[in-house]
Amino acid sequence: MATAPIRSVVAKLTAPRQLVFEEGLLKADSLRPNEVLAETVCSAISVGTEVAAYRGDPPLRPGPVYPRLVGYCNIAEVVAVGAAVDGCRTGELIYTHQSHRSAFICDAGEILTGVPLTMDAVDASMTYLFHLGYNALLKGGFTPGHHVAVIGLGVLGMAAVATTSAFGGTAYAFSDHETSRAMARAFGAREVSGKQDAAGADAIRAQSDGAGADLVITTSNSWSDWRLALNLCRKEGAICVLGFPGRMSPIPDFNPLDSQFFNDKQLRVVACGHSPDHDIPAHDLRFTLKRNCRFLMECIRLGKLPARRLVAAVEPWQSLPQIYERLESQAGRPGTYVLKWKP
Repeated sequence: MATAPIRSVVAKLTAPRQLVFEEGLLKADSLRPNEVLAETVCSAISVGTEVAAYRGDPPLRPGPVYPRLVGYCNIAEVVAVGAAVDGCRTGELIYTHQSHRSAFICDAGEILTGVPLTMDAVDASMTYLFHLGYNALLKGGFTPGHHVAVIGLGVLGMAAVATTSAFGGTAYAFSDHETSRAMARAFGAREVSGKQDAAGADAIRAQSDGAGADLVITTSNSWSDWRLALNLCRKEGAICVLGFPGRMSPIPDFNPLDSQFFNDKQLRVVACGHSPDHDIPAHDLRFTLKRNCRFLMECIRLGKLPARRLVAAVEPWQSLPQIYERLESQAGRPGTYVLKWKP
């Protein structure tokens, strides 16, 4: 007997501030052997990426900008699996990079990790947002005991503070927003300060035998924050870049690679965010995207990472246009939103 098609609603930007919901039908009977059909339970908003796309900021890479899908933190329930799918069954929850949509068909290899039955789906949807901070630590050569300065306390900055603290580092948080600074303390930051406040840099030097931050994770785009990163980092330290320095900013009034900082300090500047996505044995490549997500989701489940504190609210998927408007007007406030697609 043929299975009834599943209605799919997909959020898509056709131009700046032009968000539409396109509908279609998905058929379980048409699955290829290694494909999975799933219905989304919830999907988390990645604030910086999605609001920039909604606003129409200059693209980060060449190619067509619109139309474009939005979102990449999707928790879904498996409805049907192809004949060759192994390790994934109907009724289970999965975590993927699928966009904001009510249902989808994907290759089983795109599943980042399964979601434990005992875990809240909203908490699980935060996993990749923590992964970005975790990736910055890995690429920066983090070691427990390191002093880590985090500049910018949006969702990614908060996640970076939390991962640093949870995994044995000392986090120092920098933001000009009082609410964000207070929240960073709850996420484990030892010291919090404004970006122009000399006390923050003094605290790092005092607690690092005068050296400065071993790693600086910068999550913002402004050149003034980049200059702060150069000043905070110790000699032979690393600046781990999760933001996009210079985006939407005029030409800076200083040299971003001034020799007094970059050459004299022998700094490393590391682009962060990407982890290898290869299904190969752990002894050949230990830290892959899927292994990292599985590890971080377990940390969330055990309460080692405060996922729910990153969530400002859970709202119906139909509210996405209003949420984007809200996030744009509330720039600087910590937290993100999770879209609810089904119970």
